Amino acid sequence: MLRIAIVEDEKEYQASLVEYLSRYEKDHNDSFIVRTFYDGIDILDDYTSDYDLIFLDIHMKHQDGMTTAKKIRELDPDVIIVFITALAQYAIEGYKVNALDFILKPVVYEQLVVTMDRVLKTSDKFRKDKTLIVLDDGAKRKVSVSDIYYIEVVAHDVFVHCSLGTLEHKRSTLTAMAEELSDYNFVKAGQSQLVNLKYVDQINGDIVRVHGEDIYLSRSQKKNFLAAFAQYVGAEI
Repeated sequence: MLRIAIVEDEKEYQASLVEYLSRYEKDHNDSFIVRTFYDGIDILDDYTSDYDLIFLDIHMKHQDGMTTAKKIRELDPDVIIVFITALAQYAIEGYKVNALDFILKPVVYEQLVVTMDRVLKTSDKFRKDKTLIVLDDGAKRKVSVSDIYYIEVVAHDVFVHCSLGTLEHKRSTLTAMAEELSDYNFVKAGQSQLVNLKYVDQINGDIVRVHGEDIYLSRSQKKNFLAAFAQYVGAEI
C-alpha cells in the first residue's frame, strides 16, 4: 500500500490529483492512502516519515514548494518527491532536493500515469521482488535479485555472488541478464561482470569495490557505469 501526500493550495488541482490517483488504483490494481494539504507549512507541522510519495506544488501562498522540499529532505531523505508546477523551467530546481519528477499544470491523467509508473519502477520499496534460479550443490533454488552483489562469467559459466555465497546460474548469458536486470540497478562493469549498484562501496579509478570485493572497471563500460551510479545515488561523480 502506497502512502501519498498531496500539497496543493488550489482546490481544483488538488481534486484532480485525488481523482486521477483513484482512477490509477483501479486501472492498475494498486492500493493508496492519500492525504491532502493546502500548504507546505501544514505538512511540516509534526512531520513524520510516514509518506512514500509527496506531490508538492511549487507556488503556494504561505510557504513555497521548494522551501518545503528542502525541509522535508532534512527530516526524510527517502520519501519520493514529485513537483507540480505551471512553468517547466522551475522543474530543474527539483534536482537540488533529489525530486524524481515534475508534473505540469493543468494535470492530465495520462501524465500522472507516466509519473506513477516511474515511481513504482524506480523505487526498490514498491517494486515486486524478482528472483533468479541458481544451483546450490546441484539443487535448484531461488535467490532474490536484491540479495545479489554481482554476477560474473568465468570460462562461459555464469556465477551469482550473493548473500547465499557463490552459486551457478545455467539459464542465461551475461548480456541477456544485463537486459533483464537493468530495471533493478544492475550495470555492466566489464565484459564479464554485472554489478548491483546497491552494493557498490566505492569507486577508485578503474576499481569498483562491491561488497568488499574489487572489480576492474573496463574502459568500454566506465562512462556508462559512472553515469548509472551517479543517477542511482543522486549525485554527480
